Amino acid sequence: MHAYRFRLLSDENDKFMRDIDIKATQTFKEFHDVIREAVQLDGNELASFFICDRRWNKLKEITLIDMEDRIDESADDGDDESYNIPISVMEESILKDFIDDPHQRMLYEYDILKQGSLFIELMKVIPADEKVVYPVCVKSEGSLIPKKGIDEDFVPPEVDEDELLKEFEEMMNDEETPGEGFETFFEE
Repeated sequence: MHAYRFRLLSDENDKFMRDIDIKATQTFKEFHDVIREAVQLDGNELASFFICDRRWNKLKEITLIDMEDRIDESADDGDDESYNIPISVMEESILKDFIDDPHQRMLYEYDILKQGSLFIELMKVIPADEKVVYPVCVKSEGSLIPKKGIDEDFVPPEVDEDELLKEFEEMMNDEETPGEGFETFFEE
């Protein structure tokens, strides 16, 4: 038996990378679960894998949940070209049935609302190790969203508390009452 080693990259952070080993006979749902764990996603997101060609064009979709009713309705409209590709469900889809290129490319869209996605490429096929529990993240670098660095040279501006208090008191003691000078839009 053999396993696939996939590399995951993000366009959000150049320093992000994950290598995941998974048996060829495992499902896309198992792949989804290990990605969610390795990337530290909430797990509440809808997600889909897209089998792609060398230019990242989507050829097939493997979705987390079966949304066939919605797809049938959109297909009737003829407006949504993105659903003209074959669709499968993760739990029912075995990896080896979708891998037909030695460097198979996939997109993993994990947050439809925020349009979060990962680029996945098959790096190599390896012999499965009987001692390893698959799937497994074998290499991890960076976080999905880059952390904003702390500017160590930043010095907060000094605040003159007496001046702020004086301005506040002036505002509170201002003779003009709030709303004064505004006309009433509704007459009784």
